[in-house]
Amino acid sequence: MSSNIAAPSRRFFLGAIAPVLAAVALGPTVASIAVVGDSLASGCPFHTLSCRPFEVINFAKGGARLVDIAGQLERAQRNRAQSFIIDGGLNDLFGAAAPIRDIERDFRGVLQVLNPRASAIFTLMPYIAQREAAPRIDAANAMMAELCREQGIEVLDLNPHVSLNGVRRAEMSDDGVHFTPRANAVWIAALREKLSDQLFLDSGRLAKILLAPS
Repeated sequence: MSSNIAAPSRRFFLGAIAPVLAAVALGPTVASIAVVGDSLASGCPFHTLSCRPFEVINFAKGGARLVDIAGQLERAQRNRAQSFIIDGGLNDLFGAAAPIRDIERDFRGVLQVLNPRASAIFTLMPYIAQREAAPRIDAANAMMAELCREQGIEVLDLNPHVSLNGVRRAEMSDDGVHFTPRANAVWIAALREKLSDQLFLDSGRLAKILLAPS
């Protein structure tokens, strides 16, 4: 079947779409940034961290607990991802009312799944709308942050930007727990401050992993 498109224009068009077609054909197996976590991560537009199509794949699901996140991480690594964004913990802390010792055990399980060659960022759990929840969040965050530091995983704290005096700021949540688009933008901006544009655009790999709220 012949084409009415001039040869130079046709070559230009095919050259322009070739990378996109290749990414579609390879799908998530070529993603270098994987997101694992709960509803906070599933609702954040992490794909904006990369200008490349399909660079970021999101495995996060609402309601996920730390044991579920460990499974997501295993699946992401089977898809050959080397860098990760992870959040988690609030569903364990409040949804399941788990004691801190159980959260520590399950969080250790997540870290054990992580390939030691992978890079990581841990985002501390954000405060929620109820001030009385702050002490348990603080205790869990302190424990998780220390475990991350032991393994050389960087820690990111969003609370100075999304909360005030142990309470989530009203414009950062519609229901006291989940993030608004404004809070998501804060999360993305915080990552961009830690990770250079060179890393995203040239290496095409996140080299960090984020672990945080639920």
